Amino acid sequence: MIFDLQSFGPLEFEEAGIFTWNVGADVMFGDSAVALLYGLSAESAISGKKMCAYLGRIHPDDLADDALAIHTAITSSGSYHATYRVRGALDIYRPVESWGRCFRGSQRDQVQFAGIIHPAEPTPPVQ
Repeated sequence: MIFDLQSFGPLEFEEAGIFTWNVGADVMFGDSAVALLYGLSAESAISGKKMCAYLGRIHPDDLADDALAIHTAITSSGSYHATYRVRGALDIYRPVESWGRCFRGSQRDQVQFAGIIHPAEPTPPVQ
């Protein structure tokens, strides 16, 4: 496993996590709740990882829609909202919901993306 569950508190499995992504440098930072949701070590999430480490944990069927939502927020300097499944600390996929916003510096090249992610309720099957 790539994480140590003993380093996390019991409530962190259900907590919302905060993230920030320096898009230009392609380094995303997340707190311990984000690390758990994505099945990453708390140390690596807090120290920063490439975005591909996070995208690689998203369910393949959800990845294209989430990538489009991220791209749209970046190109429009706008808001982001997505619900998708991610492979977490227990190495199973679970639904999460995320909100964020893209910010640009005065030269439009200093792009920061910040947001929150939390466990979501499973979607009931379509009948």
